[in-house]
Amino acid sequence: MSMSAENDKIRKGDRIRIRPEWQDPGDDKFVWFACEDEDGGRVLVECHNGMNIIPTQVVKVEWIEKV
Repeated sequence: MSMSAENDKIRKGDRIRIRPEWQDPGDDKFVWFACEDEDGGRVLVECHNGMNIIPTQVVKVEWIEKV
């Protein structure tokens, strides 16, 4: 793996956004973070939307990008 590809990996704590073609309505209004390092083309992300319980979901890395 090249150094550039390594730097592009999603890491725990990275702020991310859902790419427009993969967004559900309203996703662009939330703040998203990676909960863990990407692994096997997937990563666990959390959505900070003002709720007491922070929703999480596993997404494919091609669905997101670093902010």
